[in-house]
Amino acid sequence: MKKILIFTVVLLPVFLWAAAPEGVVSYSNDLEELVVKRCGDCHSNKEPKAKLVLVKGEGYGNLVETASVQVPEALLVVPGDLETSYLWHKLMGETEIGKGMPRTMFGSKRLPEKELDLFRKWIEDGAKP
Repeated sequence: MKKILIFTVVLLPVFLWAAAPEGVVSYSNDLEELVVKRCGDCHSNKEPKAKLVLVKGEGYGNLVETASVQVPEALLVVPGDLETSYLWHKLMGETEIGKGMPRTMFGSKRLPEKELDLFRKWIEDGAKP
């Protein structure tokens, strides 16, 4: 019982703190490679899904304060506002139109929590370039 208490009070907060992204997350430093890796197959210059190109050097400008093709009244990324950022809902698989992202040949595949945390922090921090 004492070991569980020590873990809960002392070590668990340390693990949670270590898992959180540090500092301000920026697209070019922290997300661009991940976006190209996870999204590039479907969102390249050659017939991009939803007309959204996410290749290196173009992704940021095509995501931030840009209307969704699927839901034109929704912006893909609203700096500082996770809940109104359509991209976040796509990543979480919470959209009524379209499917969750990223897609595989077997359907939607949720990103690992560490990668979702980067997207979350980036949007909440103001979606810095």
